[in-house]
Amino acid sequence: MPATLGPDDITDILRRYFVEGERSPDIVLDTMPRADVSPSVVDELLARPEVHDEDYLIFRHFTDPRSTILDVGANFGYSATSIWRAGARAAVVSFEPIPMYAQVLDALAQRINPPPGGLLHRWRHPKRYESFSTGVSDRTGTITFHLSVLNEDRINSALTTAAQTVDLEGYVRNTLFFAKANGFEITSFRLHPFVAPVTTLDRWSAEAPSALKRRKIVAIKIDTEGYEGHTMVGAAGLLDTHRPLVMAECGHAIPLAVETMRQHGYVMLGRKGDTLEVADAPSGVNTFYGHPSQFRRYRKMGLMV
Repeated sequence: MPATLGPDDITDILRRYFVEGERSPDIVLDTMPRADVSPSVVDELLARPEVHDEDYLIFRHFTDPRSTILDVGANFGYSATSIWRAGARAAVVSFEPIPMYAQVLDALAQRINPPPGGLLHRWRHPKRYESFSTGVSDRTGTITFHLSVLNEDRINSALTTAAQTVDLEGYVRNTLFFAKANGFEITSFRLHPFVAPVTTLDRWSAEAPSALKRRKIVAIKIDTEGYEGHTMVGAAGLLDTHRPLVMAECGHAIPLAVETMRQHGYVMLGRKGDTLEVADAPSGVNTFYGHPSQFRRYRKMGLMV
């Protein structure tokens, strides 16, 4: 029976990979691992009664069906579906570079979008979802991502990162938490590097073949495993034009994110229930940023107290 890997074993693998640049077969999986979910998960996600994270409750106030929310770092669609479960009627555009999730997000589009029709039909039944198989950063091109694979067939997609330097202690802690939460012991641990295209939100807004980018972009959710600040830098024009609400994972702890939002005139907001208020510190892992020019509208919507 294979031995169970402990914190020291996983730390050693991560050190060899990220610090020493080793790419030996015992720590690198060359072939793309299988997806941990199938397209059928879409119906399960849409049927769930609750949001996966209470921070998503704030999206219930975005009830204009001809507005758009950007979902940067979509994974297999649980953020997009939580946005709608909260009560939002806005359309959602997802960005996700992990190739194995493209089929799942395509299935979500088929499930959520109205059937094709003429001009009048499209006006009465607007499109609700699009997805793009790309990463989002402060430049265009390609980036090498690193995906954790446990026991040869369990991916930890939440730890997919494009960073060359990682917090080893935090990475190990989150890996062990993932295994415990899913009820298994880790007997092997490898990383799968893959190259994916990246774009900026400004480039997407200017060039992408998207029906939803022409609508008012009212919010952006960003979960890019440390690249939240880079994503904001690449959205400078969009931030100044649309002034959307921004929800960024750990956006308060990333200096580039904090400084970028400050440069664009944004202030930090904290969540209280399903509303937001100006705050000096975040109310949780996710950091909300809002532009003061939108506060009157937010109060009218019920989003701000």
